Amino acid sequence: MIPTLELKIDRLEKLVGKKLNIDELEYDLQWIGLDLEDINKEEQILKVEYNPNRPDYSSPEGIARALKGYYEIELGVPSFDLQRSEIVVTVDPSVKKVRPYIVCGIVRNIDLDEEEVATLMTIQEHLHWAVGRDRKKVAIGVHDLDKVKAPYRYTAVKPDSVSFIPLHGDGYAMNLEEILLLHDKGIEYAKILEGKDVYPIIFDSNNEVLSFPPIINGILTTVTDETKNLFLDLTGTDLNAVNLALNILSTTLSDMGAKIETVEVKYEGGKNLITPNLNQNKWEIEIDYVNSYIGLHLTAAEMIKCFQKVRLDAKESKKPGYLDVYIPAFRGDIMHSVDLIEEVAIGYGYFNLPKSIREGGIGKYHPIQTFSNKIRTIMIGAGYLEVLNFILTSSEKHYDFMRQEYEESDVIQIANPVSKEYNTTRTTILPNLLETIRFNRSEEKPIRIFEVGDAVLLSKEEETGAKREVHLSAASYHEDANFTEIRSTLDFVMMALGKFNEYEIKADNNPSYITGRYGEIYIKDVKIGEIGEIHPEVLLNFKLEFPVAALELNLQKIM
Repeated sequence: MIPTLELKIDRLEKLVGKKLNIDELEYDLQWIGLDLEDINKEEQILKVEYNPNRPDYSSPEGIARALKGYYEIELGVPSFDLQRSEIVVTVDPSVKKVRPYIVCGIVRNIDLDEEEVATLMTIQEHLHWAVGRDRKKVAIGVHDLDKVKAPYRYTAVKPDSVSFIPLHGDGYAMNLEEILLLHDKGIEYAKILEGKDVYPIIFDSNNEVLSFPPIINGILTTVTDETKNLFLDLTGTDLNAVNLALNILSTTLSDMGAKIETVEVKYEGGKNLITPNLNQNKWEIEIDYVNSYIGLHLTAAEMIKCFQKVRLDAKESKKPGYLDVYIPAFRGDIMHSVDLIEEVAIGYGYFNLPKSIREGGIGKYHPIQTFSNKIRTIMIGAGYLEVLNFILTSSEKHYDFMRQEYEESDVIQIANPVSKEYNTTRTTILPNLLETIRFNRSEEKPIRIFEVGDAVLLSKEEETGAKREVHLSAASYHEDANFTEIRSTLDFVMMALGKFNEYEIKADNNPSYITGRYGEIYIKDVKIGEIGEIHPEVLLNFKLEFPVAALELNLQKIM
């Protein structure tokens, strides 16, 4: 899912400090990495999409920062006035078991209008998704600072040991276990705390509950239109992620006119953090390396100007031929030197880059792709229709439905799959074809389909522990489908490839096929595939009423 954001031109003008033309803006936004989804010229509203790796674009304030650089209104890393407060949060070691990290900030003198309140809600929602992985990695709490008393304590407690009145509840106190069972947010996010013996919670010095992260805040700290000062808490399982989310949220509020103050977070063992930490991250990059990538001959000064236009800073390094580049704390997308090269290209302007084809820059199909295309043409000539399925599949359908025994240690397992339908990778394509026939079994017969695609198998010889094979699988489904029919299809393929006299079929047994109507396909004593009539039990598993005759070939062993 690509996140979207509505931009009102009049508000954007105030933030940028420049009169904006909606038609020109429609053109300009693409050069800072935004895609236009919709434009309403009558109401002067643009709806844009931004890449999830730029969560600092989750507010008009973040986009305005980038536009100021693009229009050269402001250059370099934005500055923010960050004051130190006396507020302290103590972290109890018990949270290590459940949600180990917390960072905090203070926002004073807020005076948000209706649009800014909507922005604050939107940015929380977007950060929860883009950075927080739906609160699992990061969860944000926003509180009325004046309703609670510092210092604060972040700890973990037994589910039935603490009760409080949750926000958006029915107005009565509930313990943590009851919130997960009965409260809307508890039901929605209970999976994050599943299997935990203790749950995280934030108390003030009076033992009042601020928050039960990542589920819900207490009603005590509800933010209203009379709120003037905020306390921000961000908890999670990744310290870098919670820091990034806090930096984005606090700098956005600073751009709205609020004053930002730090909080001291005390961890076990004397490890203390002062957050938010808006210190810039320093990188070093070679000038010639950048120029070689984008085909330019920029001087150090010209390259520095490009960095400044994208709201980074740079200066010549002590190391000859290099630049020191400084990244603002709200940018979490710079992970490699190539990312800095992209920033130079954006600052220079993609529309200004020379249009040329570099020597050796013309590509061609990989030999296996060329061969695969040839196979597709042959199969279409044989009267088969091409289909396309996912490489991810269900272990139940791939093995159990096919009557194949397997050990989980012998197959690729997907960590945290979206569903059990996609918990492994396919090692053969045939089960996918049977599933495709199942979804189309009411169509006119015969149904003859094929697929050329990847199969993925475990391999100790490969660096990744797995290898990719390109297979052809074909299946025919109708009341008279049999071995003779699919054998004639195999003959047709081998004749078209000039290998008709080189291959042979050796009878064998396979639980997915009918005994006596299955064989393995060989070329020069090398097994390249299998062919046969599908076992009736397999047909029942896939809810198929007619016979299926099928084949599968490893194309890389035929080339």
